[in-house]
Amino acid sequence: MRQLLVLLAASAFTGCASTALTEPVVHASPYLALYRLRGDVGLQSAGGQDNAATSMDTFGQARRRDDVGLRVDVGDGFSGLRADYYKLDMNTSTSGQLAEDWGALLAGDSVSMFASMDELRLGYVEELVEFQTKWRAEDLRVRLGAGGALAIRDARLRGRELTGTRTQDLDFSHQLAYVAIRARAAWQRLAIDLDYALAPEALAIGGDVDGVSHDFEARLSYQLPQGDMSFFAGYRRNEVGARGEADGLDFTSDLVIDGFQLGVLVTF
Repeated sequence: MRQLLVLLAASAFTGCASTALTEPVVHASPYLALYRLRGDVGLQSAGGQDNAATSMDTFGQARRRDDVGLRVDVGDGFSGLRADYYKLDMNTSTSGQLAEDWGALLAGDSVSMFASMDELRLGYVEELVEFQTKWRAEDLRVRLGAGGALAIRDARLRGRELTGTRTQDLDFSHQLAYVAIRARAAWQRLAIDLDYALAPEALAIGGDVDGVSHDFEARLSYQLPQGDMSFFAGYRRNEVGARGEADGLDFTSDLVIDGFQLGVLVTF
């Protein structure tokens, strides 16, 4: 798998000489992310005893929260370089009762959680196939591409007993290389973009990665008549598995970040 990573990196640098970057165009798309944080996190007791995983719902993380992100593409709008930064910042107004100890938090405690994460994704995709046809007497253009991406994540979970008597922090990080594929179908002023990235644990560069990571995103966009601005709505599902140590205690997490996006794309 590490040989595959080297090949992807080499392909990216080779691709930088492709037509997508001969006369590159910059596309900036700030967006509002309406995501929720789901899944389970298990953490040993303060004495080192293993505990069953606790659902994020118990910590009040079942609701969607609004955060912001920014994506910048340099290329022809499909092929090229991409940088995407997203800030997850989720407080909670609800609480639950622990069935198992969670670090310094004890079974029976009423608890809540503040969760945050900084995520930076860097990638390159090169077009492999393009074909055109007609649909309802209008041109339909379909493009398929592949490449690689690097994701860097720093997450912080802050659990607390409601009176503040006991608190427990859990931090973890990801540095992952992904194999990425992309598809686009464009018809008149509408376009559908699909992005899927896969990262086996063997492609982990560092951090607390556990298992295979999947990242899927879909966007539907409408281009304004002026041609240099589009509005879009999208959906993303990102699986974040981690295993490591927090405050000397072993933890495992099987988290999913999913939800919707609303934003605007501006071409320079």
